[in-house]
Amino acid sequence: MYKKKYFALKAKFQGIICVKLTMMDNRFFILLGLLLWITSGFAYNPGSDIPFLNKPGSASPFILQFPCGVVIGCEDFVNLNNTGCCDPGLEQHAWEEDGDGYCIHTQEIKVINNEVPEWINCEDLTICNDQLDCSPVFVNLIGEAIDWCTPQAPLQYSYQIDIFNDGTVDITDTGNDASGDYPLGTHKITYEVTDQCGNGNTCTKYFTIRDCKKPTPICINGLIVDLMPMEGGGMAEIWATSLEAGDSHDNCLNYDDLEVLIERFSDLTPGQEVPGAGASDVLQVTCDDMPPGSSMPIVEVVVWVGDEAGNWDYCITTVSIQDNMGCCVSCPGGNTLMVTTYDETKECIGGVDVYLSGYINMYKPASDCVAMFSELEPNNIVSVTPMKDMNPLNGVTSYDLLLIQKHILGVKKLYSPYKIISADVNKSSSVTISDIIELRKMILSPGLNFSNNTSWRFVEEGYVFDTPNQPFDFPETHSLLLLPNMNTINFIGMKIGDVSGDHSPNNLMGGETRNSVGTLSFEVADKQLVKGETHTVEILSNGFEGIQGYQYTLDFDHSMLNFVNVDTKWTDLSTANFGLDRVSGGTLTTSWNSSAPASLPDGEVLYTVTFLAKADLKLSDVMKINSKVTLAEGYDANEDQLNVNLRFKGNLLTEGEFALFQNEPNPFRDITVIGFNLPASTRATLTVYDMAGKVLHEVSGDYSKGYNAIHLNRADIRGNGMLYYSLETTTDKATRRMILID
Repeated sequence: MYKKKYFALKAKFQGIICVKLTMMDNRFFILLGLLLWITSGFAYNPGSDIPFLNKPGSASPFILQFPCGVVIGCEDFVNLNNTGCCDPGLEQHAWEEDGDGYCIHTQEIKVINNEVPEWINCEDLTICNDQLDCSPVFVNLIGEAIDWCTPQAPLQYSYQIDIFNDGTVDITDTGNDASGDYPLGTHKITYEVTDQCGNGNTCTKYFTIRDCKKPTPICINGLIVDLMPMEGGGMAEIWATSLEAGDSHDNCLNYDDLEVLIERFSDLTPGQEVPGAGASDVLQVTCDDMPPGSSMPIVEVVVWVGDEAGNWDYCITTVSIQDNMGCCVSCPGGNTLMVTTYDETKECIGGVDVYLSGYINMYKPASDCVAMFSELEPNNIVSVTPMKDMNPLNGVTSYDLLLIQKHILGVKKLYSPYKIISADVNKSSSVTISDIIELRKMILSPGLNFSNNTSWRFVEEGYVFDTPNQPFDFPETHSLLLLPNMNTINFIGMKIGDVSGDHSPNNLMGGETRNSVGTLSFEVADKQLVKGETHTVEILSNGFEGIQGYQYTLDFDHSMLNFVNVDTKWTDLSTANFGLDRVSGGTLTTSWNSSAPASLPDGEVLYTVTFLAKADLKLSDVMKINSKVTLAEGYDANEDQLNVNLRFKGNLLTEGEFALFQNEPNPFRDITVIGFNLPASTRATLTVYDMAGKVLHEVSGDYSKGYNAIHLNRADIRGNGMLYYSLETTTDKATRRMILID
C-alpha cells in the first residue's frame, strides 16, 4: 500500500526557478496512489491539459487537483536558442514509497510563453513649472510593465526621448527610469520592455512641461484723459500699455513679449481668470461715461497682463475723464481739425509741434500725440506740417550703422520706405557711406546735431510712395480742404538714424532696451604706471568670435592720466572709429561695425592708447569700460546684443563686484545716465528720492551681469535741487547723490 505524500515538484535552469509547484498560496498538487511523471520533454502551454504516464506496474490511478486553476507558473526564464520557450535543465524528483525506499526519475519540463508584457500606465503627462526663473523642472518618468510569467526584476527596459518632439531622438538609455529635469515644452518618450522569452512591447507617451505661473501685473495709479471732439460728442482712446507701469514681469518671458489688454471693471465677473470677450489693447471712453452734472467722472478699468502660455493676471486702476472742450454739451463752433502723430509701429510720438498755414497761420504743440485746432472756417484749404527736432541720438547706436552698411552693400536690405528715409542721415536723397560717417561721428561725440536734417521727419499716413525703395521725394506738408464739423489727419514719423526701431517716441532720451545674450570682452595687461613716464596700453581681443560691431566708452581718471594718443593696429580700424573730443575729461569713445562677422584670435592687438602718468598707480584702478558717453554694447553674428567689458589679467573689471556709479552728467538739467555694475544677473530697483525721504521716481527691472545703465529725464522726476538715488538688489544696496537744476 502506498503512503499519501505531499511534496514540491521543481524544475531549475541556470540557477533560476522556472516552474514551481508548491503547497503555499493555493499552488500545489496531490499524489494519491501511484506516483506518475509528466511526459519527459513535454512543452507546457499555459491553459492546456497536462499528459501523465503511469508508473510501470502501478495499479492505482493518478489524481491531480488544481484548486485555483493556476498550478504551473513561470517566475523567471530565458529564451535559449530562439526556441520561443523556456528550456530548463534537468533535475531529479523523488517519491517516497512506504518502506521500500525511493524511486528516482529524471525529467525535462519546458514552458512556452507567447504573451507580451503589458504597460501599467502609458498615459500622456502634463507638469506645471512655477519656478521663479522658469528653469527646467524635475519630472518623474518611470515606465512600468507587468508580465504573467516574469516578475519585475528580470524585465529588460530601454527608452528614447525626443526633446521638444521635433523628430530628433536626443536621449537613449537602458532601464525604465528617465526621471530628471526637463525644459518647458512638449517632449516624447518611447519605452520598450522585453521579457525573458523575448516578447517585447512599447509605450509612447508625451509629457508636457507648461508655464503655470501667472505674470505679475503692475499698473500706474490712475490716468487723466481729455475727450477729443468727434461727430456727436467727444471720445478718447486709452491704450492698455499707457496704464501698465512698465514694470510688469513674468518668470519665463521678457517684458517686451508680454501681452497687455484692457477692459472695464464693470465687465469683470467673479472668479474670472482670463480677459473677457470685450478686452482689447485699447479702450474708448465717450460722453456716455460722463453723467449729467459730473465734472471729472472716474472709470475703473482692469489691465490684463498675459504670457504665451495663456496665464493671465490683472491689476485695477482708474481713468479720470475731462471734457475741457465741452463736447459733451456743445462742441466748439466752426470746424475742428485733429492732427495725430505716431511712428511706423503705431506708437504715439510726443513732443511734436504742429503748424497750420493757409488762410490762417497757427501753431500748437501735440499733447499725447494729438494736436487739436478749433474755430476753423469750413471750405478753406489749410496746410499741416508737424515738426520735432530734439535728441538726435534717440535710439541710435552702432547697430544702426551695421544695418545701414548691410543695406548699402545689398547684404540685407531695409524693408520699408520709412526705414530707408531714416537711413538718409544727411538728407541727400540717397543712402551712402556718407550717412554712416556722419552718424558715427554723432555716436562718438554726443551733442552733435545732424548737419542737414532734423531728428524726425513726417509724412501723411495715406501717402503712397511711387518708388518704395527710393522714397526720398515725399511731401512733409499735407494740404486739405476743411469740411464742416470734424476733420482728422494722421502723420507717420521717422526717427532719423534709427533704422532698428529702438527709439522712444515719447521720451527725450532713447529707447527701447534690447536684452543681451552674452558678453564681448577686451583684455588689457595690468601694470604699475610710474609718475612722469608715458605708458602705451594695448587693447587686446578676447573671445572675439563672429562679431559684427561694438561701441563703448573707455573711461580713465584724467586726474591721474594725461591722454597722449590712440594708434590703430587692427586693419579694420582707423582714427574715424574713435571720438577724441572728450579725452581731456577722461573719456575715449569708439565704434566699429562690419557687414560680415569677424573673428580674431585671443591676444590680437586692436589698438593702443598712450598715457602720461601723473602719479604712481595701478592701471586697473584708473581705467574701465562703461556707457558714460557712448553706450557699451556689441553685436554677434546673429545681430543679437552683447554686453561689453574689460579684463585685466583675467580679472573681470566690470563684472567682479556690485557698484553704483555717479550719474553723468551731474548736475543735470534734462537727461542723466545712472550706471551700475552687477556681479550676476538679477532684479534691481533704482529709487530716486528727495532730502526728506519722499520717493520721486522708481524703476525696477531684470538686469544682466556686468555694466548696466538707466536713463532718466526731467519729466520722470518731480523735484529739483539735491536728490538721492539708491540701487538695491536682493543682496546689495548703494546710495549716491545727484543735483537736478532748473
